[in-house]
Amino acid sequence: MRPLTTSLFAAALIGTTALALLSRGTGAGASEAAPVPAPAPEAVVQVAPAVRTEFSPRHWAPGSVVSRHDSRVAGEVSGRVLRIAEVGDTVRAGAPLAVLDDTAVRLAEAEHLAAIARAQSLLQLAQAQERRYAALSAQQAIARAQYEQQRVDREVLAQDLAGARAALAVTRHQRERMVVRAPFDGVVAERLVQPGEHLAAGAAVARLVDPAAREVRVHAPVALAGHLAAGARVVVRSDDDLRDAVVTALVPVGDESSRQLELRVAVQEQAFSVGSAVTVGLPSAQTRAVLAVPRDAVVLRREGDFVMRVDAAGKAERLPVRTGAELDGLVEITGAVAPGDRLVVRGAERLEAGQALRIEPGVDALAAR
Repeated sequence: MRPLTTSLFAAALIGTTALALLSRGTGAGASEAAPVPAPAPEAVVQVAPAVRTEFSPRHWAPGSVVSRHDSRVAGEVSGRVLRIAEVGDTVRAGAPLAVLDDTAVRLAEAEHLAAIARAQSLLQLAQAQERRYAALSAQQAIARAQYEQQRVDREVLAQDLAGARAALAVTRHQRERMVVRAPFDGVVAERLVQPGEHLAAGAAVARLVDPAAREVRVHAPVALAGHLAAGARVVVRSDDDLRDAVVTALVPVGDESSRQLELRVAVQEQAFSVGSAVTVGLPSAQTRAVLAVPRDAVVLRREGDFVMRVDAAGKAERLPVRTGAELDGLVEITGAVAPGDRLVVRGAERLEAGQALRIEPGVDALAAR
């Protein structure tokens, strides 16, 4: 039995060795035939062309929409306020804003009328007396000095009458000013006195604003004075609303503390409400020709900005660029990009160089506009 056991042991040893060798050989072959990574899938992107255009660099400054007619309307005389227009009332030029108590003025007017009547009576008597004295003087019945004295008395009474009439005119003028009237068409934005209060001479009764006479007040750095003047074209922006406008006035004197100039820019009546905050794009340099691309085409990275261009084979090509001024959604660039190159404007952040692209139809023309 021993020879048979020995034979069986040897056969098992040989089989185990062969199996180990076979397994080692299979593993080496698998290692040598490692699978090749699959290419990146086709990416769906939107593109827009690089364009050659003219850039007028702008400095964006905050501004406010104001009215050219915005006044705190004051009364010229003092008195107790009887009535005043309500906030929000629309008034025409010359319409009453406030009415004051004119009782004292009416009494003074009556007193002046009585003084005028008295002066007229005295003057008529003096004129008749002067005529009689003139006749007596011609007959040498009285001294010449008496006639001259009577003539002077008549002239004094004539001046008294003129003074009384002037005092009446002043009183009537005061009475007219007891009604404070609107100097222009507008809306009552604020009441500064209330009925029953006493208004001092020269004190304001209400704030009147003409919403139709709108303009933008903006301050610009003194350094931009060479590019600014009345008639200069600017852009007024409020949220996503962009409107072309014109500078109507420039104050060519800078503030010593802020180093700013004040400008006024005309806007359409319905464009912005009075009090709105806007941003004004002011010309800051001479117009120059540049190569520009849509803002979304530039991928910003710490190591450097770049764009993804669609090459002739329809694959993504990464090109480093340097950016410059920005205007109306376009960014000035310098680099290997040429006018007409198609650049990815949607999906560039996830692209890899050499990745196949599928361009959405119709987006080229839309992005170019």
